[in-house]
Amino acid sequence: MTGSSTVVGASMLAHGLHAAMVLLGLWGLGALLLPQFLERRAVRGGTTYAAPRLDEHDRRVAELRAAAASGSLALAQTGRATSAAPTTRSTPRTPVLGLPLALVSGTAAAGIHAAVAPPHLSEEPLFGVFFLLVAGAQLTWVATLASSTTPRLLRVGIGLNAALILLWLLTRTLGLPLGLLPEAHPVGGWDVACVLWQLATIACCARLLRRPSTRTSTSLPGWFEWHPSTRAAVGAAAVVLVLLTVVGAHS
Repeated sequence: MTGSSTVVGASMLAHGLHAAMVLLGLWGLGALLLPQFLERRAVRGGTTYAAPRLDEHDRRVAELRAAAASGSLALAQTGRATSAAPTTRSTPRTPVLGLPLALVSGTAAAGIHAAVAPPHLSEEPLFGVFFLLVAGAQLTWVATLASSTTPRLLRVGIGLNAALILLWLLTRTLGLPLGLLPEAHPVGGWDVACVLWQLATIACCARLLRRPSTRTSTSLPGWFEWHPSTRAAVGAAAVVLVLLTVVGAHS
């Protein structure tokens, strides 16, 4: 009786964690779309006010005429070029395989492991607890990496995700020893999505390790400094989690 109640409690915990992951993914989708919407509105708002720009142009023409009359035209043009130079710089973007994508892909993989924990808890409690522990470990790694990105944490991420991928390959080809999994399991939608996210995490960590700036630590850039593909990955992770949940894909 006690063992059954423990399984039920663990299953409820897994369902709650999965629901939290889905809600977090939906929040991330909103965070992806809302800033871009506001950015477009700001650009449109700037283009509608044409009159102030003409006034500014007229003011600069008047200044140039006055400078030409006083013989200081060259100095005025030099000052104008110096003041205009910073405005031509574009907002820096992080690489596609950078820290933000490592955090997004790591969180998505943790969400998938949390999502597949409830059915495993009802069938094989040992496997269900394993998936809960893996999801917790991945979320802990993501949170730690977001606060302080060090080479050691990047290597831990590579090792953890590589070990999980190797274990997945073993369960899909040979099974597990000691009677844990006598036969190989079929490949399903959840595990394919999870492996892809884990491969993305490994690729990001490997790229960050090759950058000289990560020899000590690297801080997380702001949202608008993320590469557009990375921001799109936030929405993709949320959509994948929701779709796989709705269609009831095999795990």
